[in-house]
Amino acid sequence: MAEIRVPKLNTNDEAYVLLEWAVADGARVRRDEVVASVETSKTVEELVSEHDGVLTHLVSAGSDCAPGQPIARVAAAHDAVASPPAPASGVPLITAPAQALIDELGIDAARVRALPVKVVRRADVERLGTSDPPTVQAPVPRAGATAAGEGPSGTSLRALSGNQRAVGRTVSLSHRTIPAAYAAIKVDVGRATTAARELTRRLRKLVGLPDLLIAAVARLHEDFPLCFATLLDESTAAVPDSPHVAVTIDLGTGLYVPVIKDAHRKTVEEIAGELAGFRKSAQHGGFRQEQLDGGNIVVTLHHDPDIVMAVPIVFPGQACALALTSPQREGERTVAVVGLAYDHRLVNGRDAVLFLQALKEALETAS
Repeated sequence: MAEIRVPKLNTNDEAYVLLEWAVADGARVRRDEVVASVETSKTVEELVSEHDGVLTHLVSAGSDCAPGQPIARVAAAHDAVASPPAPASGVPLITAPAQALIDELGIDAARVRALPVKVVRRADVERLGTSDPPTVQAPVPRAGATAAGEGPSGTSLRALSGNQRAVGRTVSLSHRTIPAAYAAIKVDVGRATTAARELTRRLRKLVGLPDLLIAAVARLHEDFPLCFATLLDESTAAVPDSPHVAVTIDLGTGLYVPVIKDAHRKTVEEIAGELAGFRKSAQHGGFRQEQLDGGNIVVTLHHDPDIVMAVPIVFPGQACALALTSPQREGERTVAVVGLAYDHRLVNGRDAVLFLQALKEALETAS
């Protein structure tokens, strides 16, 4: 009989939380099969069995567990009591919050089974919901209509682009599933815009306020980890090791949200270079999928000079979205508004205000 023990997963934690079992108590397990997931202060790790046999749980889901602690035993089949048959190969375990969202959204079970994970969590279902292909039905002609493009009296029909339908799915899912709150702060960006102009002149590369904001957001990852987290279920959040900052690009050909990976390790010059590349890709619709994947916070840009406030949506699977308006003169100052929409299940109002105040300080002291 073999034991499955909790490994030492990081140097910061004395204990972890056993989130859930991927294999039922008394079920058969195969060598290298994922049997449980454990949450640390930084991430969620999967534990595997090193033996074939029948699994016996020693710790219940939701309990604390320490490094080195045995959480299960694996007995050879002839040493174990009769157990229920193992789940069919390739069928993932679906957590209760994930199943509830599957039912709410009416997602096809085949698409869930096709996910490349062994445990389907709510965040996985949210991502499916935003990519779910829409069902487009032909319009039913109204009485007396004589043209295929004719709608209700005095109107005409216009098909939405595939990009706009994708945006619609994301917005609808966000509003249906995320209890978002919003706060905004006014920032004196005089020093930041001066610093951006000086960098532009010195580097001979366009640097703007968005580049400075993205750099500031990335640097707050360590102090505000839940602003970058993913809610797995009502009691668990996965905190990423690095900030991957997504940014909205809309040049009139469709909305794209590419991602600056590991933004905390990049200089303002490098961030400005990536954003410039994103704008070129948006002009030609040439984004690769890997450029659009992996974001854990979003910065939305609103360049029109008369916009004084914008409320972004929180993307499913994320906790926060920021909005930056264009600088405007206010007396002797140049100011911009930075707004924060946040998932209230992960971030409370006080933390949202502290996050915004930290961004304000970073921009107002830029040099």
